[in-house]
Amino acid sequence: MEINILKCHGTGNDFILIDEYNNNYNFNDEIRRSIAIQACNRAKFIGGDGILFVQKSNICDAKMRIFNADGSEAEMCGNGLRCVGRYVIEMLKKEKVEIETLKARYWVNAQDDIYEGVKTVKIDIKSVSLNVNSLPLNYTKEKLLFDKIPQLSNEFDFTAVSITNPHLVSIVSSIDNDKLVELGEKANATKEVLPQGVNVSFVRVIEDNNIYVKTYERGVGLTKSCGTAMTASSIVSCISEKVKFDKIINVYNDGGAIKTIVHNSDEDYWVEFIGNATFVFEGTMELDGGRIDQFTIDESKFESEANAYEEFFQYTRKII
Repeated sequence: MEINILKCHGTGNDFILIDEYNNNYNFNDEIRRSIAIQACNRAKFIGGDGILFVQKSNICDAKMRIFNADGSEAEMCGNGLRCVGRYVIEMLKKEKVEIETLKARYWVNAQDDIYEGVKTVKIDIKSVSLNVNSLPLNYTKEKLLFDKIPQLSNEFDFTAVSITNPHLVSIVSSIDNDKLVELGEKANATKEVLPQGVNVSFVRVIEDNNIYVKTYERGVGLTKSCGTAMTASSIVSCISEKVKFDKIINVYNDGGAIKTIVHNSDEDYWVEFIGNATFVFEGTMELDGGRIDQFTIDESKFESEANAYEEFFQYTRKII
C-alpha cells in the first residue's frame, strides 16, 4: 500500500505527517506504532521525532494523534499541532481551525510570518495545570514549585506543569546536556515518582523576556525543541518573576525560536503560542504487511520555504 507523506517541522522538531482525513488507510494502532518506529529511524528511513496522523473529528475541524519515535502515543505536541493546524487551515481554506487531541481541543490561527517566508500559526493553550495529580507526580503537596525531587536529584529545583502531557522544568544558569539526559532517563525510569513518565526541561534566562529551553522529551530523548515544554518553561519563568506576564517572550532553542505570551488570572494560566509550521518535502512510503519497503521524497515544492526557515534559524543564532 502506498502512503502519502509530508515532512514538516516546528522549530526543528520534525515529523512525518500522514493524512487519514482524506485517505482510507484503515490503520489500527499497532500499525501506527510500527510506522512510527520504522519511519522515524534516521539511519534507515526518513527520520523524525514522531508521526502526526491527521484524522476526521466529530467535535472539531480535525483530530491529531501523535506517535513518538519509540511508538508511544503522546497526549499533545505543540510543535506538531502547529504543523497539523497549518495543514488543516490550508486543506479547509480557513483562517482558524479547532483541532482535537487526545485529551483537549485547541484553536489554531493563521498568523503573519514570524520571519519573511516562514509560515506561522498561533495556538491558544488553555490546558494548563500545576496540580501534581495532573502529570501524575507522587509528591507530598498539591503543587511542586521550585523544589527538589530527592529521588531524581539533590542539585536541581523543579516545577511541575501539565499541558495535558507532563513536564518538569528547572531554571538553570547554564545548560548541561549530559545532566539533562541523565535526569530525563532517570525520571522516566522512576515509575514510583512519575508513573507515566515526564518531559524534563532546563531553562536559561538570556535577558528580560528572552529564554533558552532545552528538553529531554519522553519517548524521544533530546530534541531540538518541544512545543509544550517551551509553553511550560514560559509559565515557570513568569511565575519565577524572571520574565513578565502578558508580554511577548522570545523562546529560543536548538531549532530556532518561537514567541509566547503567558496570561494569569488568579493562577489560571493560558498561553498564546506563536511559531513556524514549516513544510519540508512531500513523498510516499510503501507499506507491505506493516513493514516499510521503500520511500520517495520530493523537495521541489517547498524548497523556498525550507530556505526561508534556514535564514530565520541563522538569525536566531546571532541572538543567543
